[in-house]
Amino acid sequence: RKWPLKYALWLEENYCRNPDKDLKGPWCYTTDPATRFDYCNIPECEVECMHCSGENYHGVIATTVSGIECQRWDSQKPHSHGYLPENFPEKDLKMNYCRNPDGEPRPWCFTTSSTKRWEYCDIPRCSESCLSGRGEDYQGKISVTESGNTCQHWSAQSPHKHGRTPENYPCK
Repeated sequence: RKWPLKYALWLEENYCRNPDKDLKGPWCYTTDPATRFDYCNIPECEVECMHCSGENYHGVIATTVSGIECQRWDSQKPHSHGYLPENFPEKDLKMNYCRNPDGEPRPWCFTTSSTKRWEYCDIPRCSESCLSGRGEDYQGKISVTESGNTCQHWSAQSPHKHGRTPENYPCK
């Protein structure tokens, strides 16, 4: 498995994580010498929500905190901007949905109001114990895989050697 440092998350204890955006979701190295890694069964979040600063938020909320409808990302009216979807495919700038393409404290959008260029969106925070999307931001404490294997500590090198240590992959 290869890990882009940009997406590295806290690799603490032996909790399930998804630092490499695996389509199947969070996983871990196991303590079973015959099974290098396995996926974890984490319950889905029931409400639309965000983790951390919402950089991986891919929901469909499209209104700001004051109730203004968001401007489409592929539109330059009423506000011209440089956040064109084709220039930032990894940022998921779809329709007029709230996003956080630039590391702001939370998702935002350009507004359809000519007097207000942009505004934050009101997106609730997710519980740490549920899965949102592919689980890139999952920070819960499940440490057993879907097949019942106990997860190996990320800082351990036995029974499976790897380079995914907390020191090499701190919080993003």
